[in-house]
Amino acid sequence: MEKKKYKILSISFLLLGVFILILDFSFNKINLEKEKYKVEKFLAFSTNSKLEENYLGVLEIPKINLKRGFYSLTSKKNHVDKNIQMIETSMMPDVKDSNLILASHSGNSMISFFKNLDRLEYYDKAYVYYNKHKYVYKLIDIYNEKKDGTITIKRRKNQSNLTLITCDKKDNTLQNVYIFKLISD
Repeated sequence: MEKKKYKILSISFLLLGVFILILDFSFNKINLEKEKYKVEKFLAFSTNSKLEENYLGVLEIPKINLKRGFYSLTSKKNHVDKNIQMIETSMMPDVKDSNLILASHSGNSMISFFKNLDRLEYYDKAYVYYNKHKYVYKLIDIYNEKKDGTITIKRRKNQSNLTLITCDKKDNTLQNVYIFKLISD
């Protein structure tokens, strides 16, 4: 009789766990669809809505099927644990010799937007949509930095760049830095 109770209890916990996983997956899928809609809305209209906070810009990297918006520095949504984060020292692409610096996770969670950056190769393209313009970049450098709360960005000062930063998948003491050069605006 005692074994039967444990068996019923075990099956109940198993079913509850499966239900929670399905619910979590469904919730995340709905949120992803909302974000895709917001990206498409941003790209189509590039206007601000009074109903919700819109993106400041959108980052697209076709090779890794990434198209995701990012928020302004003052937004509560501009945080690596929620979205792609724009780093404080960033300058937008419409500024001469700018460097737009974006960071995101590279793991396997729903917020790991840079999980496939390691598939990029030199000269791959990235696009930033900002202020009704499409800025085209090509990848010119990839390097690692020690993950210690600081980072040295190695770039030419007399060109506009896009810098992407994420954790190294193989060594959690390192972060990967991807430098793109603006080639067209």
